Amino acid sequence: MAIIVGSNNITNVSAATSGEYALKVGGSNNDNLNIDNGSYVVTGDPGQKIELKLLVLNKSKVTRQFTFYGNTAYTTNSGELAYDKTDVKDSSLKYPMRKLISPNKSVFKVPGSTTATLTFHVTIPEKNFKGTLMGGVTVAPYKEKAKGTVGENGTLIKNKFSYSIPVQVHQKGADNAEAKYSVTTVTPNLVNGNDGRTQGVNANVHNSTNSYTGNLTAKAIVTKKGDKSFKITKITQNQQIAPTSNFNFAIPWGKRSLQAGSYHLKLTYSTAGGIKSWVIDKDFTITNDDAAKYNKLAGIKPNYLWLYILLAILALAIILGLGIYLGRRNNNNNKNNNGNNNSGNTSRRRRR
Repeated sequence: MAIIVGSNNITNVSAATSGEYALKVGGSNNDNLNIDNGSYVVTGDPGQKIELKLLVLNKSKVTRQFTFYGNTAYTTNSGELAYDKTDVKDSSLKYPMRKLISPNKSVFKVPGSTTATLTFHVTIPEKNFKGTLMGGVTVAPYKEKAKGTVGENGTLIKNKFSYSIPVQVHQKGADNAEAKYSVTTVTPNLVNGNDGRTQGVNANVHNSTNSYTGNLTAKAIVTKKGDKSFKITKITQNQQIAPTSNFNFAIPWGKRSLQAGSYHLKLTYSTAGGIKSWVIDKDFTITNDDAAKYNKLAGIKPNYLWLYILLAILALAIILGLGIYLGRRNNNNNKNNNGNNNSGNTSRRRRR
């Protein structure tokens, strides 16, 4: 990696300035590169190697070391794009961006109050492909201790900053790829809700093509077979799903406890204005063991009302049965006593 260090100050490097450093796309637009949106959009012929530049501004007064990474894009469980993992795996991932960026890892120094220009390359895959390959370049301080700040409740918070700039790669003349969204599994778990971690399910959403559709609105509806009154709805705005990636879309159960049974998920994705949409259906089950496990972890106590009602009914039945039995026995005793009394009176009359 070529590194050019200059003493010039850049006042508009990046909106992100925490950690006393910032990043900015370098270079200019050409036939193979567009940087108008503050990211790298690369278009080239198969096998073509394209040079890119990255500006790193050290805003502190001392020399600092930084690490440069070239990574593959993935989707976080919050439904956001991220570029900070060096090992991204997916069953449909054929062209990891990390392998297309060279070098994909480097350590470099930047003197205080100075801007460094880093030069790296992106190579277009030799095989033909449709759509968009996505990744990013990430810069983070190298072997620096996290700085601590004290929160409002007195908790020590340690911050480690890293910043990324996206990289998109297209092959000249190639068509766009159609998105293919699916739900591979739906499993009970603890998920993030409005009031922290709570009981719910994770729907693993998969995009199996080199497609990127921008901001999406997700609407998840969960129903239970045999129970028309059961319905859970979750709507999430501005989800962004990276090409050939998967993530866990959390659906909290709210105030309801998990119950064993058969369920159905209908997940609808739509682009801005509802111009295009995808509908995904998935059946799943929740077992008694999973329901009990995650209800307990969420702090939900078992509902024994049904047991109390059953015990009350049994107790009432026993009391009524015992009352009827004692009543009948008393009646029989009274009849026997009356019969004995009548026999005694008859004998005495005959003696007279």
